[in-house]
Amino acid sequence: MVDRWVAPKVGRVKGYTLRELAYGELRAALLSGRFAPGEAITVRELAEMMQLGFMPVREGVQQLASQGALEFLPNRSVRVPVYRLEEVRKIYEARILIECYAVEQAAKHITPEQVAALNEGLQEMFTRAADTEARDKLKANYDFHFQIYEACGSSYIVEMIERLWLRIGPLHISVFNSAPADRDDFLSVQPQHVELVNALRVHDAAHAKEIMLSLLEKSLAWYERHAADLLAA
Repeated sequence: MVDRWVAPKVGRVKGYTLRELAYGELRAALLSGRFAPGEAITVRELAEMMQLGFMPVREGVQQLASQGALEFLPNRSVRVPVYRLEEVRKIYEARILIECYAVEQAAKHITPEQVAALNEGLQEMFTRAADTEARDKLKANYDFHFQIYEACGSSYIVEMIERLWLRIGPLHISVFNSAPADRDDFLSVQPQHVELVNALRVHDAAHAKEIMLSLLEKSLAWYERHAADLLAA
């Protein structure tokens, strides 16, 4: 069972419906590793945890289910899908195609202000205390990467990337549940991230794309080696 969390103040937040609020909270929970692959929970339990009504939470769940991030079970509960290794490889195949293109385009259009924000994001990602909660580290990672993707100038590309992240996001928590040596192996990517920001800063699209490809290939290789227990047979 996931830990209890509290959504923002219930009611109509300016510009948002309760369904949108529920969707946003559930989306953030998936991306930050609050749900593990295969974990099941009822919509009513989710509504109680989020302090929102049953219907807006169900609608938020339905929206995420339509995106493949959740699936309904016969007993009226929902769960995070458990993927086979081959499915994970296909997700990464799509990520490589879309995210490398997004990085390439971002390098052409990124502004000095956006580069400065990325440098701040690097500090957030790699200077956190060792005991910082995993979901906070995952959020910092998400924020950093999506600052780059948004710099590509296409909301359609960003939306496609986010859908892929929603499918793979729950696997990310496995990094922090792995043996220290395995975790350190996955997280030893600070130099590549610094190099990526530098390539973006000088608008070197080819080099930025090359670094992004390397990061994604390393991530997939880690899951192939260490996350077999989270994947379906």
